[in-house]
Amino acid sequence: MSYKRFSFFIFPILFLSTIWLFNGCGDKEELPIPISCTTLVYMIADNDIMDSEVEYTISQLKAGTKRSGGRVAVYVDRKGESPRLFGISQKGEEQLTKTYVEVNSADASILAEVIRDAKTLFPAEKFGLVLWSHGMGWLPYGHSNTQNRTLRQSTVFPKVRYVGPDQDDGTNTSPRVAEIVDLASYLPDNTAEYIWFDACLMGNIETLYELRNKCRYFIVSPTEVLAESGYGASGIPYSKVLPFMSGDKEALTNACRHYISHYRNMKHSILRSASIALVDARELDRLYDACRAVLQGSLPSLEKTGMTNLQAYHTPNVPNVFFDMREIIKKTGETSAAYRPFEEQLAKTVLYKDATDKMMDELLIDPLKYSGLSMYVPSHKWKNTNEYHYYFENLEWSGIYDLPLNPQEVTAAQRLSQKSF
Repeated sequence: MSYKRFSFFIFPILFLSTIWLFNGCGDKEELPIPISCTTLVYMIADNDIMDSEVEYTISQLKAGTKRSGGRVAVYVDRKGESPRLFGISQKGEEQLTKTYVEVNSADASILAEVIRDAKTLFPAEKFGLVLWSHGMGWLPYGHSNTQNRTLRQSTVFPKVRYVGPDQDDGTNTSPRVAEIVDLASYLPDNTAEYIWFDACLMGNIETLYELRNKCRYFIVSPTEVLAESGYGASGIPYSKVLPFMSGDKEALTNACRHYISHYRNMKHSILRSASIALVDARELDRLYDACRAVLQGSLPSLEKTGMTNLQAYHTPNVPNVFFDMREIIKKTGETSAAYRPFEEQLAKTVLYKDATDKMMDELLIDPLKYSGLSMYVPSHKWKNTNEYHYYFENLEWSGIYDLPLNPQEVTAAQRLSQKSF
């Protein structure tokens, strides 16, 4: 196996101009009512695992487009092929729009270019983006927790979507990935109505906060995402979900419900593995403030706090840095007067959440502990790791531990120096 990351880094894009609501009248289906919304699916498949999932995903998109009455635009970069951008008609037919020279599609600047092309070629009032590929949350490329460790091979069942970067960018250079901070740098604010990460471990607060100004809503999974197309268990079940990906809160909530229902109904228990959360990006700044009210100045004590009994979202094959956000805040400051306001703000931020009770029969998910978001615990034992330094030097979310200071007067380097190494 390999791993999926637009460090997130990641992604798919759902794209295109007219998405329709699906109507039925008795036994006869009527034409859907058109809604001006472009859904772009950005598929980074130029690697060993995800390339095998492409045909299944495109077939699902074609089926979903017929049900939604609209079109989808897909950018796909496969092994041994030049990247291409094409639309899918309401009849489920591909319509090639543009081909590209071989590029590193994990490069955030390429993603930004394709988004510009898609908006020009498929103009609409609303734009939705699906980032389809690999993901490893906010972790940087070369993070130390996976050094000298063999990742699962593709023969292990089930495969999941952390699969490695773009393996061929046309220059014979080593594989590269896009970091979350690069996405934040290259993507314009208000890029999309929503961004759906069809990738592993992207339901982490660090990533979403970094990208909070890029869209109105996020749809994410704090756990891994399956990549078993042979069993109908590969990422978003587009044939069922696409008709609801029109961008408004009610429709996206229904999309999340169909997503989790699809996996709960899998025949094999090991495939009944999924998590989902719908996040209001406009509430993330207030969530930051609510968390900081509980955690500011607490890093020295938190570093020494054990992670026992925290709800985790990583399996043994994943770096152990993805814990439930609410459980961390609760363990650290439940007795604080600021804790209840945090709970109230979390409820305003995570609009919908659900998860199966297990992930791949090896990770238990307690529904009473599942908040929909994961968070890093900057434990003392991680201090000498690359990811610990990256977290405090690059990610804005790390500021929740700062003592009350004017944020504009504190540089990233100064913030790091206050962490008492």
